Amino acid sequence: MKMVLINAMTIRKVFLENTSSPSAASSPEAPARKRRPPRRVEVSRVEILSPAMRRITLTGAELEGFPPVGPASYIKLIFPEPGQTEPTRPLPDGPRAVSMRTYTPLAVRPEALEVDVDFVLHGEGPASTWATQARVGQVLYLMGPGPGYAPDAGSSHHLLLADDSALPAVETILAALPASARAQVLLEVISAAEERPLHSAAQLDVSWLVRGTDHRLAGQPLAAALHALAPVGPDTRIYLACEAAAMRRLRLQLVEVLGVNRSQIVGRGYWKLDVINHPDHDYGDDG
Repeated sequence: MKMVLINAMTIRKVFLENTSSPSAASSPEAPARKRRPPRRVEVSRVEILSPAMRRITLTGAELEGFPPVGPASYIKLIFPEPGQTEPTRPLPDGPRAVSMRTYTPLAVRPEALEVDVDFVLHGEGPASTWATQARVGQVLYLMGPGPGYAPDAGSSHHLLLADDSALPAVETILAALPASARAQVLLEVISAAEERPLHSAAQLDVSWLVRGTDHRLAGQPLAAALHALAPVGPDTRIYLACEAAAMRRLRLQLVEVLGVNRSQIVGRGYWKLDVINHPDHDYGDDG
């Protein structure tokens, strides 16, 4: 694996989490998405993957019937409000939970009634704050799953560009690729200490790109790496997931500079700088 260092000044600004917001909000006529029933789950394991990443295993009898998930699918997690020992179970027709965030389930083990979720510890916010202190026995509510990304089975070349918020999604995509595939992976993270082995049956070429603590530089390391990239073939399928504005800039770079057809690219805006309530269905269709 390659490590690329890019200097960045340190600021006090923290990486704001994205939270869920119904897509219907931008279209009053669109029907509201039907809520999936909440499932009460408890923490059974906490694993330290790196200084800024925790893998937390959730389990509970209410996971009975929770289906297996595909690559880059999503779930909703509801966290306790200040002063609560566990969240309030949301009612079907009640108000949306305030402290609800969207995550990619890294693994689902139906026989064990377990779900693994990776958390980025990026500073303030209900999810990051909770994950920093997570202990066995603590309770959350889980909703989902929702659909994800289906790698093109007919393509043997894949280019994955992501920041740390989308690293769990990238891992699930890599796990789905066959041995006949080749995957080039560009990952933007906060520091070199975040580098760790990634696993796939496919042939991997992984570069870790250090952004530093200034999140205003989101996407710049990825853009620099793209500039130095070899030509992207027409059969290459591209998954692009990072800060929302950076995702749009990078897609423009792929199309206008590298000559990639837009149909080759699947974009996901996982978070947006200076925005807390960023929609969780940001595909960058406006850019």
